[in-house]
Amino acid sequence: MSTRFLGKVFYRLAAVLLSFGLACDGANGGTDVTDVPSSDLVDIATVDTTDVPLVDITGDSSMELPELPLIDIDYAEVLPSDAATCVDGAKWCSADGYVAIECKLGAPVETACMREKGQLCENGACVQPWAFGSPVFTTCDGVAGGTVETLAQKAAYYDEVATRLHIHPTLKWVMSGTLKKVEVECVGDAIPPCYAIPDEKTVTYNDVARWHTGENDGLWSAMYLTSQAFRYAVTRSDDALATIRLLLDGEVTRMKITGVTGLFTRQFIPPNVPGIACPDPEASKLAYKTDIEKDDNQWVQIRDDGCVWTVNRDTLEWEASTHCGLDEYKGWCWLDNVSQDEYAGHMLALGAIYKLVDQPDVQQKVKDLLAQVSDHLVRNELYFVDWDGRQTEHGKLHAYSFADTPGFLAAMSMDYILLGAVASGREDLRKYYNDCLLQVNGQCDGWPYPDEGPYQDFLNQMLLYVGEEGCGSNYNNFGMVFTSLHNLIWFETNPAIREIVQESFDKYFMREADQPRALIVQKNPWYDFGWAAFKRLGPGSDGPAIKAVDEGICSLKQFPASKVIKAKDSSSMYPHYCQQRLGGSATEFPVPVGDRCVETFEWWSDPYDRDTCTDDPWTVIMPNDYLLPYWMGRYFGFIPEGL
Repeated sequence: MSTRFLGKVFYRLAAVLLSFGLACDGANGGTDVTDVPSSDLVDIATVDTTDVPLVDITGDSSMELPELPLIDIDYAEVLPSDAATCVDGAKWCSADGYVAIECKLGAPVETACMREKGQLCENGACVQPWAFGSPVFTTCDGVAGGTVETLAQKAAYYDEVATRLHIHPTLKWVMSGTLKKVEVECVGDAIPPCYAIPDEKTVTYNDVARWHTGENDGLWSAMYLTSQAFRYAVTRSDDALATIRLLLDGEVTRMKITGVTGLFTRQFIPPNVPGIACPDPEASKLAYKTDIEKDDNQWVQIRDDGCVWTVNRDTLEWEASTHCGLDEYKGWCWLDNVSQDEYAGHMLALGAIYKLVDQPDVQQKVKDLLAQVSDHLVRNELYFVDWDGRQTEHGKLHAYSFADTPGFLAAMSMDYILLGAVASGREDLRKYYNDCLLQVNGQCDGWPYPDEGPYQDFLNQMLLYVGEEGCGSNYNNFGMVFTSLHNLIWFETNPAIREIVQESFDKYFMREADQPRALIVQKNPWYDFGWAAFKRLGPGSDGPAIKAVDEGICSLKQFPASKVIKAKDSSSMYPHYCQQRLGGSATEFPVPVGDRCVETFEWWSDPYDRDTCTDDPWTVIMPNDYLLPYWMGRYFGFIPEGL
């Protein structure tokens, strides 16, 4: 019996355990995010990452990269049988839709639409894949529970409030916040103290009493940053570009402060910013205590010597580490043990900016960050290794690391290495992708995982739907897998590999067979629009995702026009149907968006959740979850400008 077969059997059993958070990071859509603890299942690494030089990506990103052979697919082209049938000016496409052909001077001349441009051929010309066939999408007319505001009006407001309220220019990331209370004279029978209700249309970041910072700051802020990349591509807005530049500087800080090439921090806090502060170095000393198992997220402090300081777990005394050279961040603190969740957001945003924002300064920063991530993973054999030389708890990406299912991990590994290779144009990263991950010529020299075959072969082992009717599924995993498949299809131009990824997106993500809770029925506009843009189209496909787009638009129409917390009680409106993975109660059908409590990022959450929340007019949640699918829909042509 082969090791690979045993691995598959194990993962069928492990999927249930994973769904209960025993081996998966625990990001969710709530305001306060806490990881579900899990145990390390691999030995601690001893890689010394101190003083690793930054990556030089000054090479030409347009350089020609090695082509992969086509795999198990017949891509025979439909060409004239002889030159006599070739009439100058005639244009046509290959049978698979990947090559455009034009007759010039009596001979056919080919343009490899997919390999060269990531496009399909239609009527002899290369077109964006999502525009193939010039589909006309419906726009969910007359949906129940829609707001009086149009989609465009809500987007305009959310874009404005994000920069006015949710982004502190010193912090450089997006957060929810609780506003300062202003005491006023009570009226009538009201019992003091009484407070003025804030006007969300005028308050600014200076009115915030407490920022909702947490261990997934980078993830949620990156979702908003992604939305602004799509917004800029649609509008060429100066405001969008200014926001991208500001938040991209925050991304640079989020990596640079760790002192490790390619390693982001979960959370960082500079000194002297109202509403946010590091844990007190004495009163909250245990927050800085070193963790023996590396299964908790611990704070570190950067002192005047530019070194990381922590609290010794045995003596409970402060001590300096040898991780130094961080003089730029004296007085700052940051949270270690970064997770897969964080990287899912960062890589989605950086990939979208690379594709959509054509400003040289922006491109240079994005290329540098992407190459650093790829370098880190290659150097550390597909692990994220922290400042202390130890593997992070949720930073194991090779397929049989037991950190999640092989398909989940393969998609993430392929995505992160490919993005770095494409953005930097570096042959060494492309070679690692081709030879070590795809294994186009067998396993590469020095490959440390002899039981792990080609990573594209693992993509049918997602195992995302868990429990009876999928009630025990982990929605964190859906979000992370989506970000990887989204960018992997967008960046992969080899038709054979691209089709394998698209098949995984179809069969094991959106339209899992015999799964009543398959994502295709959940009316999640982020998934629906990504699915419509990157599903297989062209010859041999089942055509554009008209219904999915319509249902995504319906959800955006139901999305509230404000993210001030207001009372909701879906638990009394919709009966219990089944138990969720962590013991909560779920409905039989998705709760309409307008009946849900507002979340930090709605589309990362379980739409079947029966929930209750009370009015809190002083708390305003960030609007990244409306803006990301809206601007995606606009860019891909699913949402008309005036809708």
